[in-house]
Amino acid sequence: MLFSRRKFMQATAALPGFALAVEAAEQEAARPAIGEPGHFDTLARKTPVKSHSVDLDSNYIRMPLAPEDAAYGRLQGEHIKDCVREITAIPRKYHERGERWYGRIAGTACDEETEDLVEARFRKFGCQEVHRQYFDLPPQWFPVSWDVKASGSGKSLALDTIMPAPRSAASRGRTELEPVWVGLGYESDFAGRDVKGKLAVIYSWPMPGSVANSATYNNAMLRAAEQGAAAALVNVAIPGNFRMAMNGNARGIPTFSIGTDDFNSLRQLMEKGPVKVQLELATEERRGLRDASVWGHLPGTSDEDIIVMAHHDSYFEGALDNASGMAVMLALAEHYSKIPKEQRRRTLKFVTTAGHHAGSAGTQWMHDNRATFLAKTALMINCEHVSVTQAYYDRTKPELRKSTNIDARRWFVNGSDKLASIVLNAYKSFGVTIYDVMDPFTTGDMSHCDHDVPAIQLIESAVFYHTDQDTPEIVPAPGLEAVARAYAKIIDQINKLDRRQLI
Repeated sequence: MLFSRRKFMQATAALPGFALAVEAAEQEAARPAIGEPGHFDTLARKTPVKSHSVDLDSNYIRMPLAPEDAAYGRLQGEHIKDCVREITAIPRKYHERGERWYGRIAGTACDEETEDLVEARFRKFGCQEVHRQYFDLPPQWFPVSWDVKASGSGKSLALDTIMPAPRSAASRGRTELEPVWVGLGYESDFAGRDVKGKLAVIYSWPMPGSVANSATYNNAMLRAAEQGAAAALVNVAIPGNFRMAMNGNARGIPTFSIGTDDFNSLRQLMEKGPVKVQLELATEERRGLRDASVWGHLPGTSDEDIIVMAHHDSYFEGALDNASGMAVMLALAEHYSKIPKEQRRRTLKFVTTAGHHAGSAGTQWMHDNRATFLAKTALMINCEHVSVTQAYYDRTKPELRKSTNIDARRWFVNGSDKLASIVLNAYKSFGVTIYDVMDPFTTGDMSHCDHDVPAIQLIESAVFYHTDQDTPEIVPAPGLEAVARAYAKIIDQINKLDRRQLI
């Protein structure tokens, strides 16, 4: 006998759990599908569960030491990170005193204080020939003061994360401009938009951060200037509210970066009606500045040498860039200072190089004098941006999420297959994460002399790079430890080979 749907429902409604099952099915049917508007909001309305947390510092992935690598156990990550903290404390002190454009800027007292720290460490470790090699810097751009405010629809915004782009042109006093949205700043984005005499507002995608970003790659700022904009404002869309020393400027007009939260507030104000932006930027060119490379040597038993270097200037606290590299370089100096000279085949020359953001005078000098200074160099190691926590863009809300892993590094080897094999095996031994393909050239401080001698480097310019979030919290101690141990093993391995085998 056939039942109608009504009779079937009446007959089954009394069954245990049936009503609950029907209710659950109806709720599931009403829930928006993945990707539809409201999906994540619906999930958020579920009954909350107890929240659990993880401590990143104690949970980063760390490779155990193999028995044959026990000697490298002396290179301890927390000890190296203590050095990162000391180096970053120097610019933080200047910022707390009121400096807005702060960091270990080449030619400043903050940078000189950093050189003092390095020199003191070299002397403490018993290095010889400790000295400073001074270089005159070309005229240096500095922002003196700046201010940007927006108003519209009866509301005013103080845009606290506004920062001038390095080498930006100054404004002509205080200027009031109409902002014009030009999206990503491609030619198609400018089409049909009149930016002449106005503020070009550009949205840029981090690739992966403030220096490598879409507006720089597609010449958005230059395009704004060419089309007559009076100024440019760029948001590199990193979740949060980062201040940054953004790469790229509009050449000839004032250019600013802005944090994402502030940028969203400005965008929402523009969507409501007419907006006026008042901006002002005063800059100056400082002449007669100098910067120094600081050297310390640990003599070996031959006339050949190995150079281990790390640049010391930075924007903001510069924990990744480049307190991380300096700390590893100093850790290696301390490590080898405890090994008798008779066991060191080659002299180890440690140096923190001058003027990285001001022309790289220190490494340019090495290149210019390569026929003599580098004639006996068996290997050059550049310690730069060596350890940073891996971060992800959250899919449910606009924020960065840090992980218990360490970002992979770009890597470079100039030398023989034998050298490359030693390097890659060392990275594998200590769990140093790297990209799948070697960079064909270096982009760091060694770029002036990376083809003059056998040379290696690891480097990663992560999302925190050149921002005020580049603090010790994003530099994992296990990453510092892994790189220091790998470099030490590489030094020991290549010291078993003749120089001709490395070229």
